[in-house]
Amino acid sequence: MSEELFNLRSQLSFYKYYHSDRINVLIHSIFVPIILFSGCAILHHIKLYKAVTLTHLMSVLYGSFYCLLYLPTGLLASSLLLMINLCLDKNWVQISITESLGLFALGWVVQFIGHGFFEHKKPAVLDNLVQSLVLAPYFILFEFLFKLGFFETLNKQLEDDIDKMRA
Repeated sequence: MSEELFNLRSQLSFYKYYHSDRINVLIHSIFVPIILFSGCAILHHIKLYKAVTLTHLMSVLYGSFYCLLYLPTGLLASSLLLMINLCLDKNWVQISITESLGLFALGWVVQFIGHGFFEHKKPAVLDNLVQSLVLAPYFILFEFLFKLGFFETLNKQLEDDIDKMRA
């Protein structure tokens, strides 16, 4: 296992390299959460054991990885995943499998459009499927935190990393 796997800066740099256009980042900021929620809603129909679903397992795996990258934001991301699970478990959000599939597909289509028209770069998912799927929600959380003024040093380091990658 590479030491880069659990290096927050390395992971965020990988994803940020593919997302530097502000319109594309805005598109992703809207549609990554939609894909995450609709994907969870779809996987929630797959029972693993009694009331435990594939969404529960995915949330534990994602949350664990995020916590290994950086505990404070990992806990924040895990709490957001917990809220998604509660919404689905308690039926606080009524969404059919058809609606979930439609939102999931829409989210992907819009993101590919964002890459084609604004970013002019292929999506990260084409270079590393698993890393992109796991990292996208965490990256969007960090983009939100950057906009709020948190982690200014990390944000600057990521910008510097991207400049070096492009040079």
